[in-house]
Amino acid sequence: MRYAIVSFVPKWCRVSVIICFILVSQNSIAVTNQFTFVQLHYNGGNWDTHPNAWSEIYHFITTTTSINASFDRKEITSIDESIANYPIIYITGTTEFLPFTSLEISNLQKFLEGGGILFVDDCVGIENMGFTKSMKKELARIFPDKKLEKIEKDNALFFSFYFLPEVSGCRIAKKYLEGIKANNQVSVLYSYNDLFGIWERDKLGNWLFQCVPNGENQRLQAMKLTVNIIMYALTGTYKLDAIHSPFIKEKLKKIERP
Repeated sequence: MRYAIVSFVPKWCRVSVIICFILVSQNSIAVTNQFTFVQLHYNGGNWDTHPNAWSEIYHFITTTTSINASFDRKEITSIDESIANYPIIYITGTTEFLPFTSLEISNLQKFLEGGGILFVDDCVGIENMGFTKSMKKELARIFPDKKLEKIEKDNALFFSFYFLPEVSGCRIAKKYLEGIKANNQVSVLYSYNDLFGIWERDKLGNWLFQCVPNGENQRLQAMKLTVNIIMYALTGTYKLDAIHSPFIKEKLKKIERP
């Protein structure tokens, strides 16, 4: 796992709760109390589909949570060994890209085995086409013995901040997330719905892309999901620890009742 210190107070909760987590990385060489958004810069293809999304996300998470985040986005390549110092790396695209080198595969394997999370935001979401085709080929090389599987709604990801946000994005290609598990956590998180597309604004401050088919409620759910993904990367599975389990199970029963 990674070095990161997070304290937050959920705005939707009447009782102020401050939770501090220290996540320790076997490979990290530094300690930081600030979250840095890191995006993977790969060769070929469109690696920077939504260049302005992070600035909007930054303002949202710093006003709705107490995550201490850096305003600046960090671009990194997978040959850079410093990737081991970050809890989560974001990769996105629309088109096919060049295969990773053996060194890139090795570094990404070390990153994931050390507790890091690779968040894949697929802007295509169609099997055997464009980015989807290339990304799945590379994941098969990184994890030759594992496959993407549906992430069930009882996963800690769906409780890390907001309670059970819907899976959505600019569009809804799939109503669920997929992932690859390692070290008792989701190490690869895969969204097919162009999640970060909902955060882009034009020069006048208007949303750049519509959310189809459910409009602004769909955007709100995607915003909540984005926060949960970041919080999950920083806090892990604490919401499924014994102290929280009875509450979560009871809430799920109420939701499932007709």
